[in-house]
Amino acid sequence: MKLTQQHKNHLYARTSFFTHPKYQSKKEDVKTIVDTIINNQVRQSITIDLPEYNPVPMKKLSKAKRKELKREWKKKVVEINQKWIQQMLEEDKSFIEKMTLFWHGHFACDTSKNPYTTLQLNNILRKHALGNFKDLLLEVSQSAGMINYLHLKQNKKKKPNEDFARELCELFTLGRDVDYTEYDVKEIARAFTGWTISPMGEFMFNEKQHDTGVKTIFGQTGNFKGEDVLKLITDNPNTAKFIATKLYRFFVVDRLDEANIQEIAQVLYKSDYDLTKTMRYLFNAAWFYQAEGKLIKSPIDLLVGMGKTFDLKFRRANLLIKYQKYLGQILFKPPNVAGWSGGRDWIDASRLAFRLRLGSLILNKGSFQIDIGADLDERSENKVSAKFTRFYEEINWLSFAENIKEESIYDVLIRTENPILRAQFKDNEKSTVVKLISTPDYQLT
Repeated sequence: MKLTQQHKNHLYARTSFFTHPKYQSKKEDVKTIVDTIINNQVRQSITIDLPEYNPVPMKKLSKAKRKELKREWKKKVVEINQKWIQQMLEEDKSFIEKMTLFWHGHFACDTSKNPYTTLQLNNILRKHALGNFKDLLLEVSQSAGMINYLHLKQNKKKKPNEDFARELCELFTLGRDVDYTEYDVKEIARAFTGWTISPMGEFMFNEKQHDTGVKTIFGQTGNFKGEDVLKLITDNPNTAKFIATKLYRFFVVDRLDEANIQEIAQVLYKSDYDLTKTMRYLFNAAWFYQAEGKLIKSPIDLLVGMGKTFDLKFRRANLLIKYQKYLGQILFKPPNVAGWSGGRDWIDASRLAFRLRLGSLILNKGSFQIDIGADLDERSENKVSAKFTRFYEEINWLSFAENIKEESIYDVLIRTENPILRAQFKDNEKSTVVKLISTPDYQLT
């Protein structure tokens, strides 16, 4: 299959948030282009300057020390957030980071109050983003962030806690009510007893707290441990189908096609959960190129895509957090263990108005009065004046003009085919650019 320039723009938008045509592969063969994107990726762990972890429980610290520590930890998580966004902007890392973002939503885990668990889990997702799902599942399950978030430390042989067992089946692998029962959940919880973390935040198996009794899970009986359960789950083809469905929603379209999903699932299952092979197949499929302009950009997709288009630096970390807050997707702080629902939920009335104005505000260094959700009611009741947020991003318009030279401004910025809009905006003037990115069509990828 040969790719047109329009096909290439679609592929790079979905894999890499956005890539100017001048930096795209000049080849036409889809396999060659997809291989180039994947093979040129560089996986780089995020690092920040963190003090050596102090294992003293926070509850043992003085009130003043706890307050100071919480404040410092919050700043460090914001720093990790900024570094991750900036890494998404790098062309040789964009696809790895897009996959990491996918897994961040799949294994939704709120680590926003602890930079140590945030960094550990985020780097685990990146490490296995294009590796093997079984390795990813095991390491995420043994991470401090997941163990804390789903109460595995409280899962003990005399009093099993079912939180992790339930979400493992329902949200991470098999899907809701697929090939498991309430009894299976109870038995799975028993298998994971003893999984905990050391005072330094490393995974530890506490044999004294592990239930060594015989368990019956998915109709099989044995002295199962947590690792055995993960194997039983991934042996079930429905796990591959569930992951394939999530990948399809994220990278293709949220209107599901059973035949297409089954194709992805078969590749994933038959390759023993090889994620690189699976993604190669997805991006080589003809139906992938029929989905142009049919996904609503997530807030992160919108921000990073705009950042790569206009070479934004996002140097003000607190302002970056405001962008995410007002758009409805703060990294490391999912709304719940199911993650962000996405799709049309990204564009409620208040947030759509902000999204449509965001490009103009950033490119023109404007200011915006935020009136979203409960905050507005709270300000009204307490008679608090609304605050204005000002944008400070620097745009190198000469560089942008060079990047789009000889390209249709419409095709560079818009993924939908809208003849009226295309005819209306032909020139590459700054005013045209601002108007185009303020259209509903720009919200689609």
